[in-house]
Amino acid sequence: MGEMLKPKAFKGANVFMSRNLVEQEVFDALLDALKLNGADVFPCCDPSRNGPSDFHVIDPKHEKLDDLRAKGCNLLGPQCVFACAKENRPLPKQGYTCCLAMDGVKVLASGFDMNEKAEIEKMVTSMGGQLLTRPSLDVSFVIVKNVLATKYKWAQNILKKPTVTISWLRECWKEHRVVPKENFRMNGRRLKNLPYKMVANILPS
Repeated sequence: MGEMLKPKAFKGANVFMSRNLVEQEVFDALLDALKLNGADVFPCCDPSRNGPSDFHVIDPKHEKLDDLRAKGCNLLGPQCVFACAKENRPLPKQGYTCCLAMDGVKVLASGFDMNEKAEIEKMVTSMGGQLLTRPSLDVSFVIVKNVLATKYKWAQNILKKPTVTISWLRECWKEHRVVPKENFRMNGRRLKNLPYKMVANILPS
């Protein structure tokens, strides 16, 4: 018997894609990617369609993005559609996904207020990443506001993981990729020769 065909990754998805919401140069390629992977495509924008199998493709910088998001629509950026098609994976259902640049990346933020953390979570999840609410040994990056942030010492001295500024995340968002961290490291004096009790206090609870 021949090899069984893989099920089409987008089968069952209703995708709404208006030419007014997507750059013209990628519209036809998006249409092909969606149809080839089994999606039912509707060439319009219909915010009333916000069920679990309904998706709307929109450019990340489009002025209507926040409005559609507020109406509970599953929003996808063009790069997200292309990445899912390439990897034969279902379309993500998490509000808005502009790309999969941070797929598998776990981020911890420290020292920020609630509004800043909301902005960080929005950017991280929109790129397919995960914002952790508690310290974890498998964290990929720690974003800190300054060297006084609670988790800065832990990340630098115990975990030995990159500590970066929020500017790094904003640049990742701008370029839709994980940019090199070197120019965005949070610099500060490493704590050396700390008494054991002080080092223990740095460990996450």
